[in-house]
Amino acid sequence: MYMNICNKPHNKIAPEDLGEAVPEVKVQRARRNGWSWPLHLFQIIAWLLFLFFALVGFGILVPLLPRHWLPAGYICPGVCFIYHLVVHLTAVSIDPADANVREKNYLGPLATFNRNQHAHVIENHHCHVCDVDVSAKSKHCGTCNKCVCGFDHHCKWLNNCVGERNYWLFLNSVLSAILGLGLLLLIAFYVFVEFFVDPTVLRSDQHFDALKNHMDRWFVFLPASPVETRAPAILVTAGIFILLSLVTVILLGHLLTFHIYLLWHKLTTYEYILQQRPQQQPDKVDKKQESCSSQVKPNQVLILLSVHFPKTPLLVCCVNFASLSCAPYFKGSC
Repeated sequence: MYMNICNKPHNKIAPEDLGEAVPEVKVQRARRNGWSWPLHLFQIIAWLLFLFFALVGFGILVPLLPRHWLPAGYICPGVCFIYHLVVHLTAVSIDPADANVREKNYLGPLATFNRNQHAHVIENHHCHVCDVDVSAKSKHCGTCNKCVCGFDHHCKWLNNCVGERNYWLFLNSVLSAILGLGLLLLIAFYVFVEFFVDPTVLRSDQHFDALKNHMDRWFVFLPASPVETRAPAILVTAGIFILLSLVTVILLGHLLTFHIYLLWHKLTTYEYILQQRPQQQPDKVDKKQESCSSQVKPNQVLILLSVHFPKTPLLVCCVNFASLSCAPYFKGSC
């Protein structure tokens, strides 16, 4: 972790007690699954989108299809939505923690990790936070604060880790969402176009018989709970549905494509990110060095001091002939 030393005020000095241990992970309790508090904002947005798509799709758009299309309009996207609901709830509810972690009462207060004592959270297949031996494929999630077997990534939309126990549920959730929403998107396009081409095709339900001479009046939530509305409301609702569903399908499609790529190369998201880091770090270091060199004045000399005291970080001192300022430089990996 690097700290910017160029913008430090001259009156700032390094801490006197350089041997003081600074905890990197606060004492906290682990999260069991996606229902553990606090709920994530993305998780709430996902549920609101699901309700919106289901309510508008099956309550407004599908009932406007011609009668011979109604069975397929309800069944095909309906099966996808129900399947998505089941696998999504299961992926959220399952505990992806390592088997040894699950056997332990890990929901109590956990140990505080200190990098001055240990270089990594997991060493020799032993987690110093969970305080148990874990499998070689397990990684410690900082958000859930527990070791997850076959860790892939922490999903904010599920508010849960995606690991070996729920990875395929996660993929099925994404795939079923794309299929179900894609079918409703086709229906929404059809309704939107027919509204301008031949709106009578969309008025096949018997409730429209009393409104044959009033083409500006429509019904929603047919056939169970018909609510009368106006034509602009149908168009605006269909337009918003098309826009949101199109963006959602594109984003989910990109996510699914990325995980197909990972499966093909037998990688996890975590491993993929680790592979990208060596390619990105040299560029970042060069940019930081250029930024620092451009901000150091000619009458300043950059001195690198390596202080060989136990538990002491490396110090970088920017020496000015008029005043002296020191800033700590922490050398280590996350």
